[in-house]
Amino acid sequence: MAKTSEEIIIIGAGAAGLIAARELAGQYKITILEAMNTTGGRIKTIYRDGIKIAETGAEFVHGELPITIGLLKEAGLQYQAISGQMFHVRDGQWMLQHEMISNWDQLLEQMGKSPADMTMQDFLDQHYPYAQHPDLRQNIQGFVQGFDLADISKVSVQYLYDEWTNESEKNFRIDRGYSAMTDFLEEECRKLECNVITNTTVTAVEWSAGKVQVQTANGTTFSADKLIVTIPLGALQKNTISFSPAIPDYIKAANDIGWGIVIKTILHFKTPFWEKHSPQMGFLFGETPIPTWWTQNPSRTNTLTGWLGGPPSAAHITQTDEQLLDLSISSLASLCNETEATLREQLVSAYIANWTADPHVMGGYSYGTPASQAAQALLNTGIENTIYFAGEALYNGASPGTVEAALTTGKSVAKKIKGR
Repeated sequence: MAKTSEEIIIIGAGAAGLIAARELAGQYKITILEAMNTTGGRIKTIYRDGIKIAETGAEFVHGELPITIGLLKEAGLQYQAISGQMFHVRDGQWMLQHEMISNWDQLLEQMGKSPADMTMQDFLDQHYPYAQHPDLRQNIQGFVQGFDLADISKVSVQYLYDEWTNESEKNFRIDRGYSAMTDFLEEECRKLECNVITNTTVTAVEWSAGKVQVQTANGTTFSADKLIVTIPLGALQKNTISFSPAIPDYIKAANDIGWGIVIKTILHFKTPFWEKHSPQMGFLFGETPIPTWWTQNPSRTNTLTGWLGGPPSAAHITQTDEQLLDLSISSLASLCNETEATLREQLVSAYIANWTADPHVMGGYSYGTPASQAAQALLNTGIENTIYFAGEALYNGASPGTVEAALTTGKSVAKKIKGR
């Protein structure tokens, strides 16, 4: 189809923004405005000498996801299935864990019968009172917080049921890292003459039907016929961009969707000291300030990744990287029966990813509340064929909170615009 004279501005060069730009570039003039100094959004691979050494953002491909796997194949990027066993540490003892939560199937069956407007807190209070099920409740809450970054008093039971029952047994890592995929998308966009501008924070949007004017923090103004907003939900909730005329119903809808927070730490050591407990360790869980850790199995690297997600991370998001490193070392020392001094002597390098403290992100990824479906339905409706939204928080499907979710909404909004 021939390119029209219409112009589209896309705010955000993450997965949703980049794929929307590529889909639309053949027909429209595209400008992407990105606040960070690189594209990729919450995807950020760190390289040394061209080799991936850390994924500080998205890391896993959760199953044979069609758009993600299709892009990897198109870009010629290899990916590998992760492997390894799960262990739980209790009283200093490593115990093999075969399922995330005991009586998993029974729990899911009960969740499946719950009404759509029930929160996980209400579900637990009704079916698993604390007095009778303290350990089970603690395990469930820990999983909800760690895996979904969710607050049990806000997250929908139906959302968790739909996600958990669709969770794939197979998960993958990209050999060259997720950034290799978004770099490929960026290159594709540039080939199609998209104007990709980084270090440009959008602060205000003035609009009327068929016309938008975008103001940036550095004083530059951009004009277009349409606008696609793909900033993270946390930034949208906080009104980091002012709209004139205001769009209060859409901002309220954004706040009706759950927004999870997370801190991720990646530690490189001289030796894989944890292998004295088990060479097959994939994931490790325990009752420490940073409770979840994983290896790079099957890759033989001396790397452990720590994950502190959901409400418990709120107490630490204002801490310095040095304080968060101390928290990581003390947690890992306790789990692995090592001294902190030993681990510090073993430590080669560390990367702290405090996404919640990033003013352009303000968190990790979204989760569903009882009000989310109605909110997503509104946000997926364009405003006077002029303003559109995309991003993982707007996705309502089997793979929420993932890069696939972001890619799906980016393609969807492009199709919506092209179909007019």
